[in-house]
Formats: sequence, structure tokens, C-alpha cells
Amino acid sequence: MRALLLAAALFAPGSAWAASGDIGCIEAKLGPDAMQRIGNNVVAAADKGGDAATALDADREALIAARDNCRTANNWSPDAVQAAVSYTQGRATKLGAESAIKSDGLDAAKLAASYAALPAGDRKSLVAKASPGAVGAVTAAGANAKQRRHVLLYFAALAAIEFYPADFAAA
Repeated sequence: MRALLLAAALFAPGSAWAASGDIGCIEAKLGPDAMQRIGNNVVAAADKGGDAATALDADREALIAARDNCRTANNWSPDAVQAAVSYTQGRATKLGAESAIKSDGLDAAKLAASYAALPAGDRKSLVAKASPGAVGAVTAAGANAKQRRHVLLYFAALAAIEFYPADFAAA
């Protein structure tokens, strides 16, 4: 039900974000090439067991510039900035994870449906520390460790995209 209300708020004229700008501002300033590169780098870092923060290295300056530009132009609070950055990272990770799960032979649409079928608490847990229910869904979706890692990234990205807009709107 919450997802439906959130979707309705997204598409309603004069939505709550009108006063504080668009949570997609950073993504728009980065552009599709940088977003895909960041997402691919997140997947590569996860596959190597490395620090996910290094995934941003190639685009760190552009990300900082986009963040600062959006913050200033929209007078964002620190909480709004954090929510927008986390949302942007989720959007980028989704792009990289979709490429990875496709190369793994998995169907992104079916995985998105599996994610959507999870209870809201399990979906939200993917933003921080996955609940047992979320881990079970990831395990069921992937036949091996690499697939499960990619599904977890995909689910976590979907959770970021679903839940950070509410944080942004409340900031």
C-alpha cells in the first residue's frame, strides 16, 4: 500500500518534491554514461570482494560537482543531500546489476516481481542490512554465489529507489 501511495505522490501534480527540487537532479547532471559506469564499477567491486566506495573513484569529482550543484540550486538540507546521493547510487547500481544479471542468464523483470512480492519490511531491510526474508528471496533467485551477489545488488538498488524518495521528501 505504501508503494502505491508513494507512486501516486510521484506522479501527482504539485508533488511534495516540488519545493525542494528533484531527487533525480544528481543523476541528470551525471548523465547516462557516468551512471552506467558507476553501476558497472559497483558490480565489479562486489565481484572482487572489494570496497564498494572505490566504484565511485572514476566519477568522484563529477558526483561531487553534481551533488553540490543540486544542493545549492535547490537549497537542500544535509539529510536531503544524503537521500539524493543514496538514491542516485541505487539508480546507478540498478543499471550495473541489470547488466550483470542478464549476463548471468537471469530475467530482471522476474527478479523485480520477486522483489515486489516481498513484504515492505523485507524490501526496506535491503537498504541497510538484509532481513532473513530478503536473504531467502536472494538465495532462491540465484543458483550460485555470483548470481546471488548480483541479485542482492539488484534488490538493494530497487530498495534504494523505492525508499530514499520518502527520506528525501521528509528532509
